[in-house]
Amino acid sequence: MVHRDFRSARITAILAAAVAMLALSAPAFTAPVGEEDVPATSIVPAGGEGAPAPVNSPSSAGTPSAPAAAGMPFIPGPKPKPPSHRASVKSKKSVREPEIEPAQARLKLLQSVPVYSAPAKSSKHIAQVSLDNFVIVTGSSHYFLQVKLKTGQTGYIDPSAVELVKPTDKVFVLTHDAGVLEKPNRWAKKLADVHQGRNVHIVGVSLNYMKIRMKNGLEGFIPMTALE
Repeated sequence: MVHRDFRSARITAILAAAVAMLALSAPAFTAPVGEEDVPATSIVPAGGEGAPAPVNSPSSAGTPSAPAAAGMPFIPGPKPKPPSHRASVKSKKSVREPEIEPAQARLKLLQSVPVYSAPAKSSKHIAQVSLDNFVIVTGSSHYFLQVKLKTGQTGYIDPSAVELVKPTDKVFVLTHDAGVLEKPNRWAKKLADVHQGRNVHIVGVSLNYMKIRMKNGLEGFIPMTALE
């Protein structure tokens, strides 16, 4: 019995000594592990996407920021648009075309005058028309006549340069009310009114107007449409 207890105690002492030696020798065989040797891994819960990426991971160092939505391709921003042409179009539209009342007549020149490029004496001279020649009138503006030259160009002359009114002597019944104008164009000053059903004395024809003489001696122009 004593011999058996002695063997048990001996075995226990040997095991204790072996464990102590292993404990002392373990640090010598364990190599230090640095952060650089740790692989960039992360633990993702089962079924859970979008787990946060490991902080200070070597694989993330020096790489650009990922898109906001994980897994989505990078979409570049819109390209800059070319310069708009609206400014140039607007500048072209800002040049107003002159208001023209259409007409058609062949009138004799009473004097030699310049032909202007626009209905203004400050505009460029594009031709010269001579006394006793004829010009083709294609319209009128507030203060000028629009003419078409033999070259095909369109220009403007002073109305006083032509025989604007061709005399006549007739009486007509008005079919429409009309205003009596100072000159044969729609921009002229209104002098009086004449009414439908009245007789009017026509003393001249000028472009699209009739020159009338009223009973009180007043003369003016009414549109031909008032007699249709």
